[in-house]
Amino acid sequence: MRYLRLLSELIPWRPSQAGELKLTTEAFAAVVAAILVIPQGITFAYLAGLPPEYGIYTSIFVTLFASLFGTSSMLGGPNTAVAVLIGITVAPFAGRGSPLYIDYVILLSLMVGLIQLSIWLLRGGKYFQYLSPAAITGITVGVGIILILSSLDGMLGLTPSGTLFFFEKLFVMADDWQSLINPYSFTIGITTVIAGIIVKIRFPRYAILIAMVVGYATGLLVMGIFTQVDTEIELLGHIPFQALPLSTPKMDLEYLLVGLAMLPNAITIALIGLAQSMVIIKHLRSDTDQSINLDKEVFAQGIANTLAAFFSSFAGSGSFNRTALNLSLGAATPLAGILSAFIVFILIDTLGTLLSYLPMPVIAGTLMLVGIGMIKPGEIARLFSWTGELLVFVTTLFGIVFLGLQTGLIIAFILSLILFVLSASKLDINIKKEDESVQIRVEGHLFYASIDQLSSLLKRHRYDSVLLDLSVVSYMDLSATEALAKDLQNRDTRETTFVIVLTSRKLLDHFQQRLEGMPVEFVYQPST
Repeated sequence: MRYLRLLSELIPWRPSQAGELKLTTEAFAAVVAAILVIPQGITFAYLAGLPPEYGIYTSIFVTLFASLFGTSSMLGGPNTAVAVLIGITVAPFAGRGSPLYIDYVILLSLMVGLIQLSIWLLRGGKYFQYLSPAAITGITVGVGIILILSSLDGMLGLTPSGTLFFFEKLFVMADDWQSLINPYSFTIGITTVIAGIIVKIRFPRYAILIAMVVGYATGLLVMGIFTQVDTEIELLGHIPFQALPLSTPKMDLEYLLVGLAMLPNAITIALIGLAQSMVIIKHLRSDTDQSINLDKEVFAQGIANTLAAFFSSFAGSGSFNRTALNLSLGAATPLAGILSAFIVFILIDTLGTLLSYLPMPVIAGTLMLVGIGMIKPGEIARLFSWTGELLVFVTTLFGIVFLGLQTGLIIAFILSLILFVLSASKLDINIKKEDESVQIRVEGHLFYASIDQLSSLLKRHRYDSVLLDLSVVSYMDLSATEALAKDLQNRDTRETTFVIVLTSRKLLDHFQQRLEGMPVEFVYQPST
């Protein structure tokens, strides 16, 4: 216990803040998470255009740093959308998997981390709360579709087509599918997918792991029956794993120019990564009693991706499925993430030889399963009861699939902002009319976009005595107070009274100064 107390002084979270620290529970959750993150790390490295060991490094170091500096049980590491964007961003500048490509990915990861740290310095984490759930669903489903389509090359044994747009893939395959599709690769890949779908019905948390084992066994069977010349099945190969894979981002003129060209996508990756992490944090806040510091979570993501560039890792983010698994197993602190990073290292060091015989169609099948898992019909169905949310979802999804992730994210943020302003501009007004007097109780945000609703109401009651209750108005800006003051100046005050109920001393002082000399009464009720 003495060592645990010492550990709690060195890290930014406390057992008392995140729930009672149960070492055995945290350790068990760490073991399960480590086993599951290995196939995901390899798959996401492939998706990002990198050799498999870089996915393992990301699973270790990004997870470790994010947990060390974070305050929640959210697990970071390789992330689907981030990996997709990395591949899209770097591909125009170098061949996938080449040394130059890897250097650019390291540089990109550093840029992503520094951008996220800049957002933390500006206290920008709170603004991600305004991203509409419908927009997030659209992003998630869109990335899932991209994953499914991008896995077709590996599933069918095709030479990578270099595009993620489905109609181009379909046209290429339809033109000469018999000579293009490798039946052995397809058998292994589809077996992996079917196994994952079946297992997910009963054991959803372990579906990917079991599917990979089944696909691995199928691949060994196919390669045992047929020769390599016949099957032409590509294997993962030896993973040159290093215990301490130090790396240094290059900063000469050529790299700086490429970095400048990658900057828009780096900003996109940083925003997508933080947006997904903030969504996970919102779920943890609502489902648990964890005390989560939002600013520290933004800092944790930023510092993890910044340090990743110095440990041969690519940028990552919070993981939906691993965090959900962590939660279901009872983990309540970042300790599970810290332990899982070390367990991944131990497992890779002991099982690396077995992984070298993993057929690439198995990875493609796993990738397809991840994509299928990101499309949740239940979440989509709920959107059909809300026209505005459905429109945001459909438009975001269309942007992601047809216009690219970067454009889709911009669409998501713009539509979320519009949806927020529209909802915030609608006031809840309760009116009680009695003879020549009226009581008006206002709830909501009084600002430039909503004041017209109240102004129109006051004009209709210009000749009535009014009691305007603003005691439960959650926010009121200067433009709203100015507009309200002008409305009062235009009233017929000869035989009527006007009373305003306020709880804000600042607003009271402003109104008294602005309406000095007018027959207006104020009732100040300080909020307790």
